[in-house]
Amino acid sequence: MPITTSGLTTRFKQGAKYLTQLISKPKKAARAVLLMTGLMALAACGGEDTNANVTRIGVAIPNFDDTFFVSMKNSMSAYAEQQGDLELIFVDAKEDTVKQLGQVQNFIIQQVDGIVVIPVNTDATQPMTDKVIKSGIELVYLNRRPKYLPSGVAYVGSEELQFGEEQAKYVAAHTDGGNIGIIMGMMTIEAAILRTQSVEKYFNDKPEYNIIRKQTALWQRSQGMIVMENWINSGDQLDIIISNNDDMALGAIQALRAAGKLDDTIVVGVDATPDGLMAIKDGVLDATVFQNGRSQAHGAIDAVLSGINGTPREEITWIPAELVTKDNLAEFEINQG
Repeated sequence: MPITTSGLTTRFKQGAKYLTQLISKPKKAARAVLLMTGLMALAACGGEDTNANVTRIGVAIPNFDDTFFVSMKNSMSAYAEQQGDLELIFVDAKEDTVKQLGQVQNFIIQQVDGIVVIPVNTDATQPMTDKVIKSGIELVYLNRRPKYLPSGVAYVGSEELQFGEEQAKYVAAHTDGGNIGIIMGMMTIEAAILRTQSVEKYFNDKPEYNIIRKQTALWQRSQGMIVMENWINSGDQLDIIISNNDDMALGAIQALRAAGKLDDTIVVGVDATPDGLMAIKDGVLDATVFQNGRSQAHGAIDAVLSGINGTPREEITWIPAELVTKDNLAEFEINQG
């Protein structure tokens, strides 16, 4: 609603207090000018009265349909509620790099206090990174590490090579050899590249294992099913399916079950999503590697708040991976509960 005279006076007092805080931080000086310009425009035309004491963080997510990202989004929302005066603004890029760049530009125009980005394409982050740095807004990348990560920009995630290594170790410990198919995520994403490379490296000197199929399923369950159906129809004998995430593994399981081949095939995923854990409990998914989305989400909020408040932080925060099987599932669920 329109601001009253008393409300406008309060807004200027809040703005002046915030301006003093910003000026005390050299990195924020440019934003101080933007803030006062916005306040003067507000007085001239009358705008919406908002709480200047609330810290606003824009969160750019590649796809709201992705199970893992939805879980992270929910974790961030719950964590933000615990912080008090903290507002998260979520946007969905729908796997579109150009759309995500526009969303980040909108966050800059809105003069948010911080921005968290899970990039659509880890090779194409430089334009948005440079724009955010120039604006003086705090920037944290989450889950998918961009190749361009200049000083002052933080990253929170897990070591991707470890996921593939844990998958491969599980397979080697539970089989004597066999033909392997790797279902990959989007190959513009570091996670898909490194998880796949790690599996290949592990089996490189083990002639009893042969990687005979590799194909992307774009992180999606439906595409994982299609890829697996095509492999089955090709007539190739596949004994082991290693998937870059749980959703694609669950899609492969659907195809294997329909073809009557599930009992003879080892299937391993990544993420330990709720659906993935249920599949382990049901005995259809052999193992997954836990990607601690909740800890990553909390870590990203902590990192951006540290940047805003000028307190010390690590520029890169690694969250460990953990193998989950039927043998340790109950203990894992207790620890995560």
